[in-house]
Amino acid sequence: MATFAAAADVNLPVEESGMRKRDEDLRILVRSYAGRMPPRCVLSHRSALIVHGLPIPYLDKDSSPMAEAIHPKYGVRHATMLIRRRDLAESDIVEVAGIPVTSVLRTLSDIARDYPLAFAVAVLDAAVHRGFTSEQAIIRYCEAHPPRTLARRVADAVHLMNGGRESVSESICAVRFVEYSVPGFEPQVEFYDEQGRFIGRTDFANKKARVIAEFDGEGKYHLPGKNPRDEMEKERRREYKLRNLGYAVFRLRWQDLFSADVFLRIKESVERRSARTG
Repeated sequence: MATFAAAADVNLPVEESGMRKRDEDLRILVRSYAGRMPPRCVLSHRSALIVHGLPIPYLDKDSSPMAEAIHPKYGVRHATMLIRRRDLAESDIVEVAGIPVTSVLRTLSDIARDYPLAFAVAVLDAAVHRGFTSEQAIIRYCEAHPPRTLARRVADAVHLMNGGRESVSESICAVRFVEYSVPGFEPQVEFYDEQGRFIGRTDFANKKARVIAEFDGEGKYHLPGKNPRDEMEKERRREYKLRNLGYAVFRLRWQDLFSADVFLRIKESVERRSARTG
């Protein structure tokens, strides 16, 4: 328990409500199982993400925090732990601070199998982007260890992963483009003005339709050493320059990632502008 509490990526609870509070509650719960795991149980899924230092993209606001584990002989749901009955090879088990946990690759495979596509892709992207593993290693593992059920879900997540994505929000947004059949968007597109001067790099852009999608996270305005008002003014001028190039700019908030409305509006804009340009 003390080892987890002292880890660099562990934050003591400071939030009183919202997703960060639920995230903290889950992390505290998982750490509480240090030294008292049920026999032959191995922490898995979101609990394994916490142990390995990988992000949990989001949490259901209507659910209570629950640790997750795998057992080779039985599955059961307790008040604070869900144990799934699954085959588990010795090579899929590692020990972190004395706690048995599924390996990174096994954890990613389990997440892809049991969690929604956007959640799974965000985790796979983060694992690659942060250097925990590689896209090829994930592909090889999933091909060598196909699940007995829901193999298609794993294949879909692996197909959509892209370790070049820089944030959970970017990964979820990319999946939504696929789910809502919004075509032609490329990530991390750089723009220059007519004199060749750099304007900025956008989260997503469809150059043919001249449509840009940007995730408007408040955190980027509050980086260390930055003045939020100055940063917002820079962003306003940057967007003005992009609009002067003939681009429609859609700004997405976190809650927009879980609603069809903005993606349907982006899709309509892409279709209308593409038809106009031929």
